[in-house]
Amino acid sequence: MKVNVTDQNPALVSLINNFAQQIPLDANFFIPFDRSNTVKGSTAITFSAFKKYWLDPLFVTFPYLSIHTSVFNELVSGESKKYAESRRDQGNLIVMDDSEFDSNNEVYRKSVEKAIAVHTAYEPELDNADDRGEVKSLAYIATKPLNFFASHDSRALRLLESPIKERIGLASVGAIEIYELLYYLRRMEMVEPDKVNGLKMMYKYLYCLTKKEKENNPQWGDFYQQIDNLYKSEIIKSTGKPTPYSPFN
Repeated sequence: MKVNVTDQNPALVSLINNFAQQIPLDANFFIPFDRSNTVKGSTAITFSAFKKYWLDPLFVTFPYLSIHTSVFNELVSGESKKYAESRRDQGNLIVMDDSEFDSNNEVYRKSVEKAIAVHTAYEPELDNADDRGEVKSLAYIATKPLNFFASHDSRALRLLESPIKERIGLASVGAIEIYELLYYLRRMEMVEPDKVNGLKMMYKYLYCLTKKEKENNPQWGDFYQQIDNLYKSEIIKSTGKPTPYSPFN
């Protein structure tokens, strides 16, 4: 996946200016990253490392993380499911459900769902599993409405970056990507100093693991500096002061 360090993402700018917004998450935010089936010689990230360097910092940083019921039900992994359930039970994770909508809004939600589904493998009439979580999430977000969808799924991200988003009810919905949140966690010092290398490890695993990725994407230190050039002024404007800047290479 290509890392964008040349253009500002309005969704991330909005999040920088107000971190206390509701952020719907895709299932892949809860499931330890595993590229062992596609990248020879790689191994899956353990849940303990995933929790320590990714999940726990996310929940410390953002007060209104959320997940659609259909996505929640996709979490079949024992550890991921238990973690999400624990966060839900503690009141740290909002579970979004279509039953919240009145009849008029539900009619609209269904129409948006059908429009989105045409561009995915999900068929509302069959309610098949393929792309269900992404479609249900996006339809809910558009109906509520909310500002973002945070995902690492290429199909969902392509929809949110495509001109057709305006025709399928997603004109005001922005995409938040994992590398942007890794930057945010580091820039706002939401991880302890001894955990910064964990963010670097996550970034490298997702975006600089193959030869092609290393050619197309900057290494962590360069990535941090380049993306900070895009958002540093927004962070200073939002916080009123610059945070320490010391990228780790």
